Amino acid sequence: MRGILVFVLCIGSMGTLVGQEATQVATIRLLVQSDSGPIAGAQVRVGEISAVTDQNGRFVFERVAPGAYRIDAQKTGLVPLNLLGQNRTTDVVAGRSVELDLQLQKGGVIAGRLLDPSGEPLPDARIMALRRVTLPGALPRLIGAAGPGTQTNDLGEFRVSGLAPGEYYVAAMVRGASPFGAAGTPLSTTGGARTTMTTTFYPGTTDQAAAQPIMVAAAAEAGNIVFTMQSSPAFQISGVVVDENGSPVAGAMVMLMSDPRWGLFMGPGGGAQSQDDGRFVIGEVPAGSYRVTASIPIRMNGPGSNTGFVTLSGGSILSSGTVSSGVVAGGSVGAVVSGAGTVVSGLDQPTEVVVTDADVSGVRVMVRRPARR
Repeated sequence: MRGILVFVLCIGSMGTLVGQEATQVATIRLLVQSDSGPIAGAQVRVGEISAVTDQNGRFVFERVAPGAYRIDAQKTGLVPLNLLGQNRTTDVVAGRSVELDLQLQKGGVIAGRLLDPSGEPLPDARIMALRRVTLPGALPRLIGAAGPGTQTNDLGEFRVSGLAPGEYYVAAMVRGASPFGAAGTPLSTTGGARTTMTTTFYPGTTDQAAAQPIMVAAAAEAGNIVFTMQSSPAFQISGVVVDENGSPVAGAMVMLMSDPRWGLFMGPGGGAQSQDDGRFVIGEVPAGSYRVTASIPIRMNGPGSNTGFVTLSGGSILSSGTVSSGVVAGGSVGAVVSGAGTVVSGLDQPTEVVVTDADVSGVRVMVRRPARR
């Protein structure tokens, strides 16, 4: 009998503990809908946690710690909540339930067709809808306005959806060279000169300032946006990847990124893998301003560690001058272990390469090797 009594008391104690824990968390109940009713399959986000709504447009986040959370919701074809001027933030109080009704709108569309320089449909090109912004003390630039964009199909057709009403610019770019050495955008030779297709803005210009705006109305389509990809002279950037002691680094992944301070940032401009002597060559590079980084893939498979890869990245140019027509500029970027987010070096100036009218050589990119354990 005494044993039964002890058992009952234990159950009662456990119930009390559960009740106390429940008062330290909260619940957020979301309903996502539009003028047409609840939206099933919408992506909802509370802080860093994301989920998908059910067939009734609902989702419940349980056991949420107290604090302030940013709320977002989006679905293909609809304007994301954060682009509707509804940057929702809610305060969560322990032991309480929060109910939110999120209203999305059908987005506008830009649809059209992209042609290559010979007038044929250009498939697999990346298309982005952009907006022009001017930041204090900076040049006007075009920034992405609707996520990562889309790709042209086998007929060169594209369709960018989910746009809020407003004025947009459209840019097209082809795949850059792969850092793994695979083929990227093909080079062509005209009269002995190397050329490559380069980022092109509607109605068919490589100059941002000459890009033509496209007006998009609410839930409407701006169609028949047809333009031709432009070609420009192509150059190459070559150099060597070294460690902090000046020794060559083999197998490093070298990436060339467009410099966002000069305007549009469209992602990698090309890449290469360093050879046994640390040397690399990146081809198919149009004239422009770029940033160079390198990373060392490291296999973590020793005693007491999880199998996987950590990338140690960094970059520095160890000479002086400006990289223009084959001259190297000074500067460096910090080395960071991306897997752990740990800053390894205090270097904080970017590696900059400016290509004007000739190949660039003599670039030294430095990465810090990981400490041995």
